[in-house]
Amino acid sequence: MKNNIMKDIKSIINEEIALLSESFIHTDDNFIFKQVITNSYFSNYDTSKDYDLNITESNILVNWRIKFWVNNFGIENFIIEVDTIEGQYLLEEYDKISDELVNSTAKNINDIKWNFVNSDVSLTTGGALYISSLDFDFETNTCTVKF
Repeated sequence: MKNNIMKDIKSIINEEIALLSESFIHTDDNFIFKQVITNSYFSNYDTSKDYDLNITESNILVNWRIKFWVNNFGIENFIIEVDTIEGQYLLEEYDKISDELVNSTAKNINDIKWNFVNSDVSLTTGGALYISSLDFDFETNTCTVKF
């Protein structure tokens, strides 16, 4: 009987240790950021039969956050998520023969549902973490966020 009680106590202690070492995601409203990125890079915009298309200007507000996957031993993972983007880009149409600007239209960036991919991020002691650029690929609907 005494051995059974000892086994039960050891089992309970092992379960508690396992719970203590489990990871959880820590996030906070202090880790939510808004950053304006101008003149992003755009590729693979649909071609037009009549015009050459070019995107020359953009003004995009990025709402993003960071999360930490932590356990009792430290930080196990660092997570960056883009929540939303807002803004416009300027689509210019040029005549294929004369190369003359025919039309210029402001387009909403949210007309397309984007998939966000983060570049590799390294956060160092004393360093800073900001978005440096956005690369939009219209063919894959992917926006690569570079830090």
